[in-house]
Amino acid sequence: MNVLKMKTRSTAKRAFTLIEIMVATVIMVVLVGLVIQITSEVLKVWARSSGKLAANAEARIAMDMITQDLETAVFRNNDLQWLRSEDDTVSGPAGTTNATVALRLFSPALDRPDGPGDICAIAYKLDYLNAVTGTATGDRLFVLYRLVVNPQDTFDGLMGDANQKSLPNKGAPAWTGTGVSESIVGVDGANYLVSNIVGFEIEFHVQDDGDPDTVTLVTDAAGTIYGGQAGVPATVGPQAYPAAAPTALQLLAYRQPLAYAEVRLTVISDQGAQMLENITKIPETVDEVIQQHGEVFTRRVNFMAHPL
Repeated sequence: MNVLKMKTRSTAKRAFTLIEIMVATVIMVVLVGLVIQITSEVLKVWARSSGKLAANAEARIAMDMITQDLETAVFRNNDLQWLRSEDDTVSGPAGTTNATVALRLFSPALDRPDGPGDICAIAYKLDYLNAVTGTATGDRLFVLYRLVVNPQDTFDGLMGDANQKSLPNKGAPAWTGTGVSESIVGVDGANYLVSNIVGFEIEFHVQDDGDPDTVTLVTDAAGTIYGGQAGVPATVGPQAYPAAAPTALQLLAYRQPLAYAEVRLTVISDQGAQMLENITKIPETVDEVIQQHGEVFTRRVNFMAHPL
């Protein structure tokens, strides 16, 4: 009987009190809360980083393609337009506008369709559309489109006096010529290059003549046009006539051949793109979303070819 009593006392001494259990529970809740908070922050950082990596990959694809096309661009001193670039804007969410450029050029694209010839008509267009259907309905994204016209159609229908006196301007949705009409935004979103590009800009520079007073950056209200006639004056090249009464320095600058282009792409992550789709439901503005989830990439592209 005494032994049983001693065991009962010993067991009672090893048991937890209510206060100890409550303290342990509080500590456990605090630790679990800290772990959950840390895990949540890590997941947010991971999602943000992976989104930026994906956006960077998209920007790299677009930049490499633009670089390839500009470096291999074809120019001729025959009073015809071989490249046309115009400043433009694209309508975005909530009535906003984003800077872009409408670009037309001729280049032996490395990804050109099979067939005779090598020089292709190429056009770039940034738009805010449904990436699947190519329309302004449903979920929309900023999409950069790239049209490549096969060499046969380019030579037969888009080159020559009838079509190169004035290349399609920034308002033209298609590159149209003799028996050829190719939409830049193709059927069902064809000609899609990359998405989440919210800014696409190019600045063109001519060769430096050594005079510090002569400008090398060439722009005007309509954009930059290489070659041209029939009421559309060139802004660079031997035929350039940039103003009604150009100064000597203007003629020195604008009549120089193109030296290089500064290409600037502003890209946002998938998270930023989703926020833009729902911009009316969040407190941030479009500019704030782009600033927080966007990144700007710049590259200088040298013109390898010189006008003949």
